[in-house]
Amino acid sequence: MVAHPELSVLLLLAIAALVAVVSNRARLPYAIGLVLAGLVLGNVVSYSGPHLSKELLFDVVLPGLLFEAAYQMHFAEFWRARLSILTLAIPGLVVATFLTAALAWWGINAIAPGSLQWIEALLFGALISATDPISVLAIFRTLGVDKRLAVIVEAESLFNDGTAIVVFTIVLAMATGSPLSATGAVFEFLRVAVLAAVAGGVAGVAVGALTRGQDDALIGITLTVLGGYGAFIAAELLGLSGVIACVVAGLVIGTWGAQGRMGAATRATIDAFWNYAAFLLNSCVFLLIGIEINLAKLATYLPQILIAWLAITVARAVFVYAKYALMRAAGGSGWPLSWATVLTWGGLRGGLSMVLALSLPDEFAHRDLILHMTFGVVLLTLVVQGLTIKPLLKRVGLAGPPTSG
Repeated sequence: MVAHPELSVLLLLAIAALVAVVSNRARLPYAIGLVLAGLVLGNVVSYSGPHLSKELLFDVVLPGLLFEAAYQMHFAEFWRARLSILTLAIPGLVVATFLTAALAWWGINAIAPGSLQWIEALLFGALISATDPISVLAIFRTLGVDKRLAVIVEAESLFNDGTAIVVFTIVLAMATGSPLSATGAVFEFLRVAVLAAVAGGVAGVAVGALTRGQDDALIGITLTVLGGYGAFIAAELLGLSGVIACVVAGLVIGTWGAQGRMGAATRATIDAFWNYAAFLLNSCVFLLIGIEINLAKLATYLPQILIAWLAITVARAVFVYAKYALMRAAGGSGWPLSWATVLTWGGLRGGLSMVLALSLPDEFAHRDLILHMTFGVVLLTLVVQGLTIKPLLKRVGLAGPPTSG
């Protein structure tokens, strides 16, 4: 549709702005409006602009989004909910990966015997288990949902992205012939995750020491950009998790580095920059998600997609409700039942899952099936769950007075 790449970028910005206006007036979650607009661009109009790719997501989008969310997060709120957050993001994601794989493997082979091997199902479980709560969090803000629940949802997503990428990388290596054992896989997971957290902490302290010593907004913006992208890139070059390093760096810089000489006006300017950067990057991702999805091709895999969607929903429900039951049995206050319901249904999937699926080698067995199952599940979670989360919040009594944030 547009031959020149610069015009394609301008077109995407124009569409994002138009969708923002229309979504606001129609009270439609902005992210879902972008996906629907992308579906029109990709399936109705002959679009020839940029596409969702691993390079775009990892080099440009993901570091910015992760750092912004971690930088803006209040560490005290994260620390109070750390056990819930880390349980969901690490063992929760691993359990969801295996449960999703088992259910998808059984269900899909029941309707088409031999169409999905166990290792392929495990790979699908790894790439689809990370959550992307952007539209859910926007609805939380408009409905005044308890801030503690919002912190759990957002922080879980920050850390489970890193877990998902590490698990996916390990499973893909095993699927393509690596002699990695189960013990070796566990050791590799711990090595990549723990050392990434250390690297992120070092980067955060180094950049935070500089931000603490100045009160200039432009310098502060430059330093935070270097901190976020630098931590991500350095960790990836070292063979570690760039996601985990970036999140840890963001938490350190946002909590400790924003003190010292940095005044309120400087912090507000830096916050405004990152708010706009997140808006821009999210607009790009959700538009490109819609553009990447071929509805006609998805229709040929509809039974498998529905089974996979059911598998991820059941897998998440099993872990979330099991954690709720254990907390109640232990005598702690834990979550209310309504939180468990929202955490289950609010587990939307997004661009990371699609990019991981696209990164599968062309010669990988059943790549087409896994790819379109992923695309279909992402679309169903964003549209079906994304559009029904607001009525669910009202039904379970979690909608309070709207907040300004």
